[in-house]
Amino acid sequence: MEISTVPAFLVRALLQGAALRGCDTDAVLCQLALSPEVVNADRGRIPAAQYSQLVDQLSAELNDEYCGLVEQPSRPGTFALICYACIHTPTLGAFIERAVPFHSVTTDCSETSVEVTDGTAHYIFTPRGEDSEPQRLLVMSFLAIIHRLASWLIGQNMPLESASLAHPRPEHAATYNLLFRAPVRFDSDRNCISFSANYLAAPVVRNEAELEQFLQMPGAQLMASPVNSNSHVAKVTNLIKPSVAEEFPDFEWIAAQLHTTTGTLRRRLREEGTSYQQLKDELRRDTAIYNLNRGRMSIEDVAESIGFSEPTSFFRAFKRWTGVTPRAYTARQKNA
Repeated sequence: MEISTVPAFLVRALLQGAALRGCDTDAVLCQLALSPEVVNADRGRIPAAQYSQLVDQLSAELNDEYCGLVEQPSRPGTFALICYACIHTPTLGAFIERAVPFHSVTTDCSETSVEVTDGTAHYIFTPRGEDSEPQRLLVMSFLAIIHRLASWLIGQNMPLESASLAHPRPEHAATYNLLFRAPVRFDSDRNCISFSANYLAAPVVRNEAELEQFLQMPGAQLMASPVNSNSHVAKVTNLIKPSVAEEFPDFEWIAAQLHTTTGTLRRRLREEGTSYQQLKDELRRDTAIYNLNRGRMSIEDVAESIGFSEPTSFFRAFKRWTGVTPRAYTARQKNA
């Protein structure tokens, strides 16, 4: 069951870019049964599957892999072409070294480069055009996908030392920390992800057949999926998932199951950009959104499915989590 969600501000940036390229975004929202009230809510969330559908539809309509997020389009299939051209390289460093000039040849909308200083590698992404919310979404998405791709190529999680963004710190800065699982610096002189240069020597362990399967995964899903299944966020989430309809276990029990102390676990979660309370709220929120969007359960049943015996308490909690009521998620489903 896919229950992950995407913050609505990403949807708004995506739609803003598409509208500038002449796309009828109202029609797109209607086709995908996306509620404008949800999309425009400051804390609104939509299922990751719907976000992936939105990306695919906009990419097809605009004939642009970047979905109109920058002025110059990148034809669909460009990213896959670069990957196929580089998959037979022996190491991650060789893959990147070959991919950089391929990127320059296949698109005019952005540049990539790599620098190594004092044992740290910096993968730099430079889009062309004026700074805007759509362009910021492209930068964040592209760097996250490159990180996922690099980790997949070498068959292990490649932890980031930091992520740097050239734009000012946004209101939703916490999303960046959760996405990169590393310190994020804003107002930087460039957009880049930084990691130990030792990973450049790591062998590429994937082949063309595996690459074909990898590329079938929606880019939005790849961007949003945690790379490291051994992260403390993943471990804690897996432990509490079975309890989403009941009372969650004590934090002390969680720490004991992970063979650590509560203080150490709190610190690890904080380093990964979250807390135990936040993980519990996000699991309940995303499960509720998933069930509401399926349209197969009443709001009362959805409340019960995440441990609320009183619908009024569920309404208050849900609005605190998302900025809208549960009915906002069911209204468009009924009219679709």
